[in-house]
Amino acid sequence: MVIEAVYLLCAACAAWFIALCFIREKLAAALIRSAVTGLLCGAAAYLLPLIGGSRLEIPAAALLFVLSALLLLVKEKEYKGNAAIALLIAFSGFFALIIPLRAYIYIGMSAVWMGAVMMVFFIAVTLWLRPRFPGSDWRSAYSEKDAERVRLQRILMYVVPFAMCAALALAALLPKAGPPLAFFALSVVSAVLFWFGIWLMILIPAYRRERSAILEEKQYREDMGSFMNVIRSQRHDYNFHVQTISGLIRQGKYDECLKYVNALEEDSAVMNTMLPVKDPAIAALIYNFRIMAVREGIALHCDIQYDLSQIATNVYETNKIISNLLQNAIDEVSTHEDKSYGIHLTIIKRGEYCVIRVSNKLKREPDANELGEVFKQGYTTKKGHDGVGLSSLKTLVSRYNGTVYNQLEGDVISFIARVPINYAKSGTIE
Repeated sequence: MVIEAVYLLCAACAAWFIALCFIREKLAAALIRSAVTGLLCGAAAYLLPLIGGSRLEIPAAALLFVLSALLLLVKEKEYKGNAAIALLIAFSGFFALIIPLRAYIYIGMSAVWMGAVMMVFFIAVTLWLRPRFPGSDWRSAYSEKDAERVRLQRILMYVVPFAMCAALALAALLPKAGPPLAFFALSVVSAVLFWFGIWLMILIPAYRRERSAILEEKQYREDMGSFMNVIRSQRHDYNFHVQTISGLIRQGKYDECLKYVNALEEDSAVMNTMLPVKDPAIAALIYNFRIMAVREGIALHCDIQYDLSQIATNVYETNKIISNLLQNAIDEVSTHEDKSYGIHLTIIKRGEYCVIRVSNKLKREPDANELGEVFKQGYTTKKGHDGVGLSSLKTLVSRYNGTVYNQLEGDVISFIARVPINYAKSGTIE
């Protein structure tokens, strides 16, 4: 009874340690949490037989695992799915590790020693794979363009550990009788199944990250292509403007020439507002949105006082923040009859943060509940929209310990993203 209790203590501790490492709990916290759960499971395994509950060790351990997951859920406010993932992985590991114990009454300490070797192996593999574990990354914001694919990947992050847990639970509850080699073989198969499932769970977010990197590069090339098109267009326009001004001067039409130069100066002033931006891909994105706004009869006013060179997000993510905010504003203002206020984009540096602010007028004043709901996934007031833009934006910015919020002043609403400054960045174009 003592040996079984100690074994269950160690198995529960090891199982929870693996699960907590998978969701990137800090190593010290993972050790403490898993040790507490293991001690409680071991105590239950020792005390229950004394009160006639010899068949309740595993159900008691299961209850303690669920309680541990609930405590984790309280802590993981941002990523509630972590508790479910941790629980499924912990159960799977626990079932895999108690399979050798079931042969204890037949082959004695050999089964215990095999189980001990499995525990050491499991812990060693966990420490080796820990840098590759996805942690909270698997719940990161996803691209609106690829929502269905990433939603499927999220579902798989639950389906894989659930299937693994069900298979190992079935193996652990098989009848105890059988030849010793059968228990050894079952233990090996269970270990292989467990780590195969863990490896799949590593590959799913890794595939998404790789795909995101490809999309980022593609988007960057498209933005750079747009920027080069702007440069080519300006070069062509420059030659045309020189010829026009020269012709007006030769003809002595000085008043017409002055009007033409004033119009040219006004157009150049718009381009000059984007010059502070360090990366041409970001400048090209803002310029393209200005063209989109003009097509809708909307003026996009830019006040850029910070070059974004040391913002914590990469170029693709920075463009995603700006594009989400601007697209949201254009969608709103394009439905207005009076578009005279336009859209105002402000990029400034305040302390340790880069502040990106987009303001526009509203048709009607929203109530407090609406303002609080806009960042929830699926919430939208616009036809043909799925309500994931602002929610994914908030998730993206929160990964860098930034914030996204809104402010209402009369009938003007502002959406503001505060993203930390990363002074380690060189400030050169990435």
